[in-house]
Amino acid sequence: MKLRHSLLGVGLLLMGAGLTPAVAETFRPERGVRCDDVEQICYYRGSPSVEMTRQYFGRDAARALRWNLRREEPRWPERVFYPEPGVRCDRAEQVCFNRRGEPSFRLTRDHLGYDAARRLERRPGPDWDQPNR
Repeated sequence: MKLRHSLLGVGLLLMGAGLTPAVAETFRPERGVRCDDVEQICYYRGSPSVEMTRQYFGRDAARALRWNLRREEPRWPERVFYPEPGVRCDRAEQVCFNRRGEPSFRLTRDHLGYDAARRLERRPGPDWDQPNR
């Protein structure tokens, strides 16, 4: 019985590992940087980065991003941005919210930096007696 469950678990693990590359559209090459493979844009702490885009996608992708940023300059940096599906970050409030709409230390750290995450951690939670973790 244990062997059957083990084999089932290994099979599911291998199947999941095989699907991961096809599903993954973003990657994190270094701390604070998230790159979108489909759009060929890299974001540093939630804002589009021409330099990071050049580093990971090349000169043409960086030129396209620079052109788009100049064309839409009044919009950048927007107050609210969506760095990944279901995640919302607010630059003015320095907080990112998870899929359930709750403040998230990890998402804030990943997209707005460690200092913003530490400030979030010190804020009172919804019950006013627990920090946001």
